[in-house]
Amino acid sequence: MITLCRGRADDGTELHTKWLSTTAYGIRGDYGGPITKVGIDAPFGWPEPFLEAVAAYREGPSWPTGLDNSLQDCRMRRTDVLVHERADKWPLSVSSDSIAMCAMRCATLLTHIAEQAAPEAVERDGSGLCCEVYPDPALRHWTDYRSGGLAKRQSYKGPKTSRVRSGLLDCLRAQLRLEDPDGLLERVALQDDYLDAFLCALVARAAERNLTHPPEGDADRDKARLEGWIHLPKGTLEELAA
Repeated sequence: MITLCRGRADDGTELHTKWLSTTAYGIRGDYGGPITKVGIDAPFGWPEPFLEAVAAYREGPSWPTGLDNSLQDCRMRRTDVLVHERADKWPLSVSSDSIAMCAMRCATLLTHIAEQAAPEAVERDGSGLCCEVYPDPALRHWTDYRSGGLAKRQSYKGPKTSRVRSGLLDCLRAQLRLEDPDGLLERVALQDDYLDAFLCALVARAAERNLTHPPEGDADRDKARLEGWIHLPKGTLEELAA
């Protein structure tokens, strides 16, 4: 079963955080089987140096970076740096950008899932039920060099890019064996949020099938467990459908 909604569910229920949580761990709705992986487009944690600096400053005027050192380590997580290296795109900074409120809402969501399901369901490295997703570079990975794909600096966001989104949807669907009898995916042209939601589902499937880049090495695995880990796809959409 496919459902695609924004703001409210198909039955009119507001998509508040508890609705999202109870849907994620499988006590709401009938989706034709158990929910085994959930992709969430929000940071699962904060940069460790940022948390340490805030904790130190709480006790008095003692910001550990000093005047002469960069604040970059307080702005970007290890996973953000690796996304930039692999996809040439910087995620928004969870500690200093507009995504901070989204991250707090995500933290309340993951806390509730952990309480109702199990703590391991929300491991920040994405090894449990939930994984962190960044739709834009995932979309570019799956559509690069294909008809309907994005140019390097082209955007699919906003009301004036509906034709771009339609082309991207066609490009994605050409690689997938996906039934959509109710035509729900046609909403993708109307709102970029719908395309992002579709991509979150695809990346969740990729993560479940070990078709995303994992943390490599003990240092990155330790960082991922503390700061979160963005799952970037490394395989093809055809592999997801296999």
